[in-house]
Amino acid sequence: MRVNDTAPKSIEGTALGLVSLIGIGVAALAQPVAGRANDLSRLPNRRSLYIVAGTVLCLPWLVLFGWARTFALLLFAYVLIQVAVNVAQAAFQALIPDLVPEEERGLASGVKNALTVAGAAVGLLGVGFLQASGASTALWLGYLGVVLGLTAALTWIWISALSVGVGQREVPSGSALNVRELAKSMRAILRQHRTFRFAVYAQFVFLLGTYPAQRFLLYFLRDRFGHEAVSKASIGLMAAIIVAAASAAVAGELCDRISRVAVLVGSVVAGTIGIIGLGFAEWLTLTIFSGCLVAVGVGAFQAANWALMSDDLPNDQVATSYGIANIATAGAGAVAGIFGPLVDFSNSRLPGGTWQITYGLAGLVALSTLIPIRNVRVERKVSTT
Repeated sequence: MRVNDTAPKSIEGTALGLVSLIGIGVAALAQPVAGRANDLSRLPNRRSLYIVAGTVLCLPWLVLFGWARTFALLLFAYVLIQVAVNVAQAAFQALIPDLVPEEERGLASGVKNALTVAGAAVGLLGVGFLQASGASTALWLGYLGVVLGLTAALTWIWISALSVGVGQREVPSGSALNVRELAKSMRAILRQHRTFRFAVYAQFVFLLGTYPAQRFLLYFLRDRFGHEAVSKASIGLMAAIIVAAASAAVAGELCDRISRVAVLVGSVVAGTIGIIGLGFAEWLTLTIFSGCLVAVGVGAFQAANWALMSDDLPNDQVATSYGIANIATAGAGAVAGIFGPLVDFSNSRLPGGTWQITYGLAGLVALSTLIPIRNVRVERKVSTT
């Protein structure tokens, strides 16, 4: 919506893609640096300190994002929001390996991803309610700021009371800014941890295929069903949120009982069918059903792939490793920006086939996730309970 406020309608798809390409792409580099600094830190409460710091840094750029009157300033604010968020996320992601026994990490990953979806619902639906009530941009951005602040405060209270060790290496945290050493450390992690490496590859490919389904959803609904469909989409959004959260939790439990790979294959197939189904859906009901299939695929995939990565991490470089995984996540978001010009080109040349082309291609990309998954070799996980 903010892109629509600041960019010409004729290039709105390209503008949204550019925000993703530059904003997320630049920010992806922040997390490995922050993660390595956090791993090396000798400070007590090092995880929660970084989470609070990232949140505090995010708030002023959120204000600028809401105030920006030009697309260039909007893009600048978005980049800085992403950098700040990645500082917090670098520490947050390391908490499962820090605090959860290995045999319970599948379930923990499922719960984590279910709550991630629930958090997105708190943000999206809360803002949607405020906008429908006629609230100003300042009010709903203020609401998001309060949500961020409360999350950071509760994290500080809860995590600080738990036992999270300090960095194990006798290396200054400032060395995380040494790009050569960081790159060397990242290459070593990928080379020595085969399962983690292929899980990172799978993360990039699957999200590259699913991001367009989410990113251009409002444009898709408007073009195919009219502006009134966008307002009705809140029902489908709520259904997708519930389905995604439930599938993440169920997939996490299944990961501790059966093979992670089996859950991943099922999630990729479900997500692919849903994405392609969106492109060819001619009725709103079928669109909602396809969207829920995408939600099942994404929720289950994130939980299973997170558990898979947690199985194969160096104990003293957990946050750094997840920083590498986030490069795949953010990199997929950045590269998915190329779908923006595709949408604009298709609208100008083949308006009737825009979404069949866009979502058909995205579905094929998502399906190709099976290539890195088939290279994963892990033992069958069996619950000890």
